[in-house]
Amino acid sequence: MLVWIGGNFRERLVGWIFRLPDAGGDPIDELQRHDLIGPAALIVLGVLIVGVGLFWISWRTSDFRIDRDAVTVRRGVLLRTTRTAKLDRIQGVTISRPFFARLVGAARVEMDVAGHDANVRLEYLSGGAAEELRRDVLRLASGRRAEEGTGGAVEAPVTGPALVTITPGRAIASVLLSETTVVLVLVAAVVIPGMTALGAGPAAAVSFGPVLIAAVTVAGRRIGRNLRFSVVATDDGVRIGAGILSTSNEAVPPGRIHAVRIEQPLLWRPAGWWRVSVNRAGRIGGRRNAELERSIAPVATTAEVLALLPHLVPALREGTPLLQAGMVGTGEGEDFVPAPRRARWLRPVAWRRTGFLLTHDAVLLRGGFLRRHLTIVPIARIQSVALHQGPAERLLAVARIEPHVVSGVVHPRLGLIDRPIAEALFTDLARIGTTARSSDVSHRWAARPEEASA
Repeated sequence: MLVWIGGNFRERLVGWIFRLPDAGGDPIDELQRHDLIGPAALIVLGVLIVGVGLFWISWRTSDFRIDRDAVTVRRGVLLRTTRTAKLDRIQGVTISRPFFARLVGAARVEMDVAGHDANVRLEYLSGGAAEELRRDVLRLASGRRAEEGTGGAVEAPVTGPALVTITPGRAIASVLLSETTVVLVLVAAVVIPGMTALGAGPAAAVSFGPVLIAAVTVAGRRIGRNLRFSVVATDDGVRIGAGILSTSNEAVPPGRIHAVRIEQPLLWRPAGWWRVSVNRAGRIGGRRNAELERSIAPVATTAEVLALLPHLVPALREGTPLLQAGMVGTGEGEDFVPAPRRARWLRPVAWRRTGFLLTHDAVLLRGGFLRRHLTIVPIARIQSVALHQGPAERLLAVARIEPHVVSGVVHPRLGLIDRPIAEALFTDLARIGTTARSSDVSHRWAARPEEASA
């Protein structure tokens, strides 16, 4: 109803401002013609009152329960629904504060759960209650116990330093230096003069207008999404905050990251900026891994990336030289296994960057020349491994390795590796992966070792 009313008033407002002729058929004009403005206003008011009343009743009849294994949320009036989130399946807990909810100090809590359409949402709580709910969920999921002599109370997780903080200047410059902006400028520089030379005249610029408006809109959204973006370290993983009018703050526990990709476009190289994307098993807002996959760090400095990665993949806490070699290195630096020289026939330039490093807990895959990238996959998160070899690769005796993880924007794969080495890596990943999955206790990151194993 509100959308319908807003749409009609918008058209009328535009017409009044620009003095456009009335095309007729406006519902409001019809109501005026039949002297029905008063009854229509009463109907609209009644619908709004009923809608607000139903929302209030639904809110009052919603409740939740937390135990040692799961979080259960019940809601509904006529149709009662119950949703349960197993603690060991929770991929993150997000506290969202839409603009109007912020005005009254309310917040929405959403538990991102692995599985199709498995998220559990609770609307709306006070800000303090939402924080307390998230703290309790993460405490039980971590296996953290209440210490004796404290009355059963559990302290809130200690918040560490900010790992990533995006300044307004960096947010704007990163979008202006993106490939999309460069392509748009090049197209405008070629298309408009070309159409003008063909006699199109001012029509060339006018025809390019919708494209320019769309590009500016997309760029504005990206800049707005990156403003006030921060990642903070805590004992329970990282917390990602973003938003200006409507804000969100998500806690991502340890062990929930299945793959990480660090990439650097060519135009970002002088500034030393990187983009960090991840794959997780959950869903946010009905979209697979949603914005978090693309923007766990939309634009971060090298120092921020090196500080952030150990919190995403704990196995890399002592691997700063390895990460640096993976991000900017070439050849055999820091024990990376490079592609053989004959691979240059398939990738004349990028073959120097192509290589991998297998550690006890993770495999690092690097590549790219114009667009550097490093993919990190925890061994315990690998679902399966594939070995590929096409006709050209068989001729050059090289092969491709593809560790399979949960679907998302990160697609781990490594090509142009010497065939015997690729076969050995295939065998090692299959063997080490079985052991790593059976001994992984990252889902109970604060429990005692014997309890986590159990």
